[in-house]
Amino acid sequence: MPRARRNAPTRQPRSAPAGPTAWAGLALRVLDSAEARGLSRRVLLEASGLERARLTEPEARVPLLCVYTLLEEAATRLEDRCLGLHLGVSLRVDDLDALGFLMVSSHTLGDALEHVLRYQRLWSEGERFSLERSAGRVTVTYHPYGPERLAHRLMAQLVFADLVVNGGRLVGGLPGARLRLHGPRPAEASAYASVLGVPVSFRAPQDVLVMPAALLTSPLPGADAGLSRVLARSTDRMLAGLPASSRVADQVRALLPELLPESGADLAHLAVRLRMSPRTLQRRLRDEGTSLEAEREAFRRHQAHVLLEAATPIAEVAWRLGYPAPSAFHHAFRRWTGQSPREWRRDGKGK
Repeated sequence: MPRARRNAPTRQPRSAPAGPTAWAGLALRVLDSAEARGLSRRVLLEASGLERARLTEPEARVPLLCVYTLLEEAATRLEDRCLGLHLGVSLRVDDLDALGFLMVSSHTLGDALEHVLRYQRLWSEGERFSLERSAGRVTVTYHPYGPERLAHRLMAQLVFADLVVNGGRLVGGLPGARLRLHGPRPAEASAYASVLGVPVSFRAPQDVLVMPAALLTSPLPGADAGLSRVLARSTDRMLAGLPASSRVADQVRALLPELLPESGADLAHLAVRLRMSPRTLQRRLRDEGTSLEAEREAFRRHQAHVLLEAATPIAEVAWRLGYPAPSAFHHAFRRWTGQSPREWRRDGKGK
C-alpha cells in the first residue's frame, strides 16, 4: 500500500503488449532506484528488453517478464538480494496511478485490500493475489507467474514490504502479523525482520502474510468516500480497457475449489468445463510455464494449511481437496511438511 500523495490521476490505458503485462510505473521505480545507486539506466533497459520510449507514455504497460528480468539484473548488478524490500518501502501512491489513490482513500484496510484483489490486473497480469479469512485470521497470498526464478522472491519482497510497512504506517502498525516466504532461508534473512518489523519465516509452501482479521477494520486516515467512488469508476474503466485474460492457468485455478471435491479436478473434467480437448489444455498450460499437476498441487498445499488452521476436520479437508480417502491426504501432507496433519496442528504450526 503506497504512501499517499495528492492530485489523483484518472488516466486510461492504451492497447497493451502481447502476453502478461505490468504497470510501467513499476519498471520506472526500479530504474530510478537503480540509477540513484549508480547503475546505468541504458544498461538495464538493454538487459531487460524494455523500450525507453514506451516507459514515458503515461498509460504504458510493459511485458511482465521484462520487469522480472529488470529486477533480477538490478539486484545482481547492485549485489542487493533485498532489492525488493527497499523498493517496496519506497513505493509512492502515484506509482500505481488511480489504483494507488483508490487504495489510500478507502475507508478501512480491509476495503483497500479488496480493491487490490478486484483491480490486481492493473498492477500486474499473470501474477495473482488471494485473500482468505478463517478462525479470526486473514491470509494474503502472492502467486507469481511462470517457473520459479529469483524475480519471484524480489517481487514478493516488494509487495509485502509495501503492504506491511506502508500499509502498517497508515493504520499504526500490524500487530500480530507474520510473513511466511517460499524457498530456503537466505543469508540476508535478518534484513527482512529489520525492514518489515514483523516475524518472518521461510520454507513455506507459498508467500503469505498472516494477520489478525480484526486489522481489516482499521480505518485509513485518508478515507474519503466521495473520492473513492470517483476513483473506483475511473479504475473500472481502466480495467475494462485491458484485454480479457486469456491465461488458462487462471481459469483452471478458478475451477479447482468446485471440481476438486467432485472429480479431483482431473484433466478430462477441466477440459470439458473449459471447452477444449485434454491435449490442448495440457499444451496451453505448458506454454504458460505450468501444468495441471503443478496448479493442483500448489492449490492443495495452500488450502490444506488454511483449512487446518481453521480447525476443519481432517476428513473434510481431504474431501474438499479432492483426495479419495483421508489416508491419501495424510500421505501428501507428510510429503509437503514432514509431518502428519495432526502433528502439524498439535505443534502449533498454524498458530
